[in-house]
Amino acid sequence: MALSFWQRIPGLERWRSWPLIRHWRTLQFRRLRPFAEGRSTGKSVIRTYWENFLEAHKSDIRGRALEVGETATIRRFGGDALTSAEAIDLTAHSPDVKVIADLSRADGVPSDSYDCFVNQFTTAVIYDIEAALYHAVRILKPGGVLLINFWCVDFYLHRGLDMGTGAPLYMYWWFTPIQVQNLLRGLGLGDNDFSVTIYGNLLTRMAFLLNLPARELTRQEMDFVDPGQPLLICVRVVKPLHWQAEKPSYRLPVWTPPVAPARLSDKTGHYGDEYV
Repeated sequence: MALSFWQRIPGLERWRSWPLIRHWRTLQFRRLRPFAEGRSTGKSVIRTYWENFLEAHKSDIRGRALEVGETATIRRFGGDALTSAEAIDLTAHSPDVKVIADLSRADGVPSDSYDCFVNQFTTAVIYDIEAALYHAVRILKPGGVLLINFWCVDFYLHRGLDMGTGAPLYMYWWFTPIQVQNLLRGLGLGDNDFSVTIYGNLLTRMAFLLNLPARELTRQEMDFVDPGQPLLICVRVVKPLHWQAEKPSYRLPVWTPPVAPARLSDKTGHYGDEYV
């Protein structure tokens, strides 16, 4: 594939991160819609944070591993350490989906089954989050690891979104660290059973909402953590050997928007992009 002009000169491909360019672009922050109308122009800030977290814990992605919707992430970070890579979703929309279930109603999935479960970017669209977390831990083997994230702010799917996976998705929750801590402790987990990592600051929150890709921020800007302005909460849970928790009472939403949900754009492939 031919290189662009920017790629042929070392260092020039990062022109957007040059100090003068970055300061000039901040003048454009006075706007009503995200850059590029929400279409992807590079890896987002929030996904960069998540990949950093997974890289730090990739040794946990091993054995029989499970992921929501697909298996690309566990295959990428688990590699040869995997003995099986499976996906869980509402319908068998791809060959990777071996477990057909709603995670918040996953009573039919056997307990103590998986060495690792990577659950990424689903928590905001699961109404019964307590039940989903209960099953996420229950289906792990003792000593198995759940790697999961909770994001603190994002674009709101006001119509819901139909991704062709069995049911429309609606956004119910944005999370705070104290909320996540309480959810985990409500499952009978203690300080030695989980760790919480917070990413983000005011600038990265703004960049994410404005659809600025991570490459346009400096390393210092990305790495600075402001506990009062979190963007992403990442959690590593190790299932205790003798874990026991009472299954939560199931809850259902009492209302959803009375409009047809948006559909994912076939051209752009991102929920923040143009809808069809």
